[in-house]
Amino acid sequence: MNIREIAGLNPNYFEINREERNHAAVLFAALCIPGNAEKFLESCGLSTKLDPEFGIYFEYAFLRDLWNGIDEDQTKIDVIRKLLNIEGINEILELQVSDINQKFGASGRGNSDKIQFPGTWAITKYHENFGNDAEFVKVCKFKWSFNIKPDIVFHRDKNNAVCIEAKYQSGEGSYPSSPRDKQIFATRGLPTIGQTELQKYMMEELLGLKTEFIFLVSKKESSDTHDVITWRDAFSDLDMNGMPIFARKMADHISDC
Repeated sequence: MNIREIAGLNPNYFEINREERNHAAVLFAALCIPGNAEKFLESCGLSTKLDPEFGIYFEYAFLRDLWNGIDEDQTKIDVIRKLLNIEGINEILELQVSDINQKFGASGRGNSDKIQFPGTWAITKYHENFGNDAEFVKVCKFKWSFNIKPDIVFHRDKNNAVCIEAKYQSGEGSYPSSPRDKQIFATRGLPTIGQTELQKYMMEELLGLKTEFIFLVSKKESSDTHDVITWRDAFSDLDMNGMPIFARKMADHISDC
């Protein structure tokens, strides 16, 4: 016997799906239907004007992929120098490449001869190198920003974006997330960093995008940092006729929560 037989439950997965990313993926697919992007933005109270360079992206990793397009180590060093505003950064970046990587606790292959991707910097390795709490937190935010992936992002054009964070029942996430990293923050007496704060830092300071932020939630609530829209309102005006039955059922299900 299997678990469905033992429990006497045999639903289609779309009838019970509680995974936020699945529902965000359904919304993303619906937004790609001509006309739906404008309808969604209007329901959020935002301008519906879209540039010819407009695009919609799911699990947005622009910062990570932009770094991957940088070939020269010197350019990567310049990025770190100009955007990681910590005391002594010039002295750190004058070290040998292997020593720079070690200073930031970089892991992975090629650690000794190439500037490593900031997302591989390890808090457990570099926290002792930054005794000042404020400087330490700046390094952490810089590192995390290369790994986070907002659920859905509209690019109105190359310089303006709308960042959507989709929630089912969970609240706003926070960093650090691993038990070992949390313990380091606790030992230092530092508060965690909210998902909202980190997204704003990545989008506006590191990518230089003027960004509007939206929380997509089951029940209407208020936020000091984001516009808030319910799943019901998000899907209500969209043309779902081109979507498969399971996707329409998922949209109906989360709209009724």
